[in-house]
Amino acid sequence: MVTNTLTLVNHASVLIKGKKQSILTDPWYDGEAFHRGWRLLYENKENEIEYVLNNTKFIWISHEHPDHFSIGFFRKYKSLIIDNKIVVMFQHTKDKRVISFLKKGGFQSMELASGEPFALEDKFTVRVVKDEFYDSALLVDVAGISIFNLNDCAMHSQKRITAFKNQYGCCDVLLTQFSYAAWKGGRDHIEWRRSAAQDKLTSLVRQAQTLQAKTVIPFASFMYFANVLNSYLNDGVNTPRRVREFCRASNADFRCVFLKPMESLDLDDNDRPKQQESSLSFWENAYASNKTYIQYEDSYSIDQLSKLFKTYCERLKKKNAWWLIRVCRYLRIAFRPITIKLVDTGEVLRVDLSKRKLGPAVADPEIALHSESLAFIFKFPYGFDTLGVNGTFEELKHGGFDKFTKTFAIENLNNIGYSFKLSLAFDLNVILIFIGRLMRASRKLNAGKPVAREVVRARAA
Repeated sequence: MVTNTLTLVNHASVLIKGKKQSILTDPWYDGEAFHRGWRLLYENKENEIEYVLNNTKFIWISHEHPDHFSIGFFRKYKSLIIDNKIVVMFQHTKDKRVISFLKKGGFQSMELASGEPFALEDKFTVRVVKDEFYDSALLVDVAGISIFNLNDCAMHSQKRITAFKNQYGCCDVLLTQFSYAAWKGGRDHIEWRRSAAQDKLTSLVRQAQTLQAKTVIPFASFMYFANVLNSYLNDGVNTPRRVREFCRASNADFRCVFLKPMESLDLDDNDRPKQQESSLSFWENAYASNKTYIQYEDSYSIDQLSKLFKTYCERLKKKNAWWLIRVCRYLRIAFRPITIKLVDTGEVLRVDLSKRKLGPAVADPEIALHSESLAFIFKFPYGFDTLGVNGTFEELKHGGFDKFTKTFAIENLNNIGYSFKLSLAFDLNVILIFIGRLMRASRKLNAGKPVAREVVRARAA
């Protein structure tokens, strides 16, 4: 029996096997994600998933996003997971939402403190390292081979990567994302997407070289934007061949290897693994294949949205100081009224969160989206975070995205255990991370404005 192997199952999911124990990461194998916004380039067959689960002792979930924590997967394979006594691991969090869901569902689960080693067996140890708001990395040592799974961790600057290396050392094998996975400007803002794709390539090489990886396995990007409202976001994504070409052009001293689903890497092999041409061809065909795109079907009237908005406000009131929301709105810091066009009904409405009012508007809209997307924000605490990832909206007026975010991102804080109260001012790290993300997005959006206008003029001509 071959031991000490790493198998790509799909997307961000790999199975790492030691002599007796094994750990599976981030299982998402079929179905849609992010409110009907994403689909996988390849969906696993049931017998493949059953095989994986019959060879798994632990499942690690990196964070709560549905392409990593797939509730559909846990519901579909609940019996097999429980019967096989598979233990699900998650990072220690304030809100306990994931662990509570698992325990309520009857799954064996455990929280791991950031940076603390946990031995699966002799010479097989894992560590979960929390990153920023809600992501985490998995550091694995199996038979003396060090594997760093960075998945979606925002580890791009030289300073951040070096700090990580100084604390946790180097690795032999690096698993990391290779393309962008969220909204990157509107339809005519292709320069932002090209820049984001280039940044991912630069980050991949920077991570590998700083962490002195011998082998890099790019993963966690095997999906496509699958809605008619976000399909344009596919126009700048990185493909496996482009990643390998960039690594060669960078004179990288590591080997970049793409694995196809269910392909394994022998960790005991001292020679550097070679790229199988059949694996590259598999993904090349997956990117080039005809794809189906989803359309939202449920339209909501302004009256229906108004009722949902009241429930949304009641949910916010339980966790946040409303007087502080009003102060920020008065000082024009955040929570300013936003005018939204509903692309399915053609109606325009105005949302004033501080006054808890939603109604028809005559002003020019700043943001356009489907009424189902707005209803999704009102219905679910993770609604705005989902919209930011699936990108099924458009900025219609300069500054609209910034205003939209500063109104609805409040639940992003609530979801990680923070309340919008005066005490938040003393948690400088959270504030700096949040502001930093907003500023980076704003810079990218503004940087491409001239290009976007040129594209519009060219189309008109």
